[in-house]
Amino acid sequence: MTVRRVIYTSSVVAASPVNEDYTGFKCSVDESCWTPLDVDHPHRSAELCYNGERFHGLSEPVVHHPIALQEYIQSKLLPEKELLGYNAGESPAFEVVTLPLAAVGGDTLLEHAAPLSMDCLASPVSRNGRGLWVLTTMQRLLGSVPVAHIDDVCDALVFCMERPSMTGRFICSAAYPTLAEIVDHFAGKYPHLDLIKETEELPSLQSHSDRLGELGFKYKHGIEEILDGSVECAVRFGWLDASKLSLQG
Repeated sequence: MTVRRVIYTSSVVAASPVNEDYTGFKCSVDESCWTPLDVDHPHRSAELCYNGERFHGLSEPVVHHPIALQEYIQSKLLPEKELLGYNAGESPAFEVVTLPLAAVGGDTLLEHAAPLSMDCLASPVSRNGRGLWVLTTMQRLLGSVPVAHIDDVCDALVFCMERPSMTGRFICSAAYPTLAEIVDHFAGKYPHLDLIKETEELPSLQSHSDRLGELGFKYKHGIEEILDGSVECAVRFGWLDASKLSLQG
C-alpha cells in the first residue's frame, strides 16, 4: 500500500501570535504563527502547576507533578515544522498536512477515557484550578482560548483525508472565546454556583484565519455546545458532581 498523505495533529499552542520579543501580539492568529522557542519570555519555564490563591473562588493551592510548558510546546512544534518541510522537497513521495488543534471540548462517546482538555474547559464549574491555569496560559499565549468540538475535529481529519490533494498547515478551531467569556457563559447557566475565575487581566486578540473553512470545511458545533458538552463529559467521567449543577443540589 502506498502512503499518499500524512496528517499530523499538532496543538494550537505551537501557533502563538506573540512577537519575538514578547512585547505583544501580531495582528492575528494564523498558520504563519510559530510560538517562539528561543525567547526568554514569562512562560518559558512555566510549569503545569499553580497556586490556588491566584484564582477567585479557590483558596487552597494544590500541587501537581510539574510538566514544563516549554517542553510540551517543543514536542508539538518541532515535529510539525520538520514534517511541513517535507512538502518543500524535490518531488516529495507524499503530501503532508498538519492540524494544530484547539482545546478539544464537547461530550464524547468514549467510555473509559476522554481528552483532558474537556476537563479544563469545564474547570470554572468543576473548580479545577489546574484546568483553569491551562486556559489562562492559553490566553496569555494566544490572546484567546481557541476551542473545537471533538466531533468537528474528527470530521476535519476525515475532510483532510478525502481531499484529492492537500498540503500545508491548517488550524482547527471553531471559536476563539476569551476565558472571561467562558466563565460568563457558565455564570449565566449556573448562577447559583461559585465559579473559579482568573483575577488578573489577560491579553486579548480576536483576529484569526480559517483556512479549513476556505476549503469548504464547516464546523457543526458552536461555543455553547462545546462548553456545555464539556460539563456533561466532566459529570460522566466523575470530574464533577452532577447534583451541584441543579438549583436544588
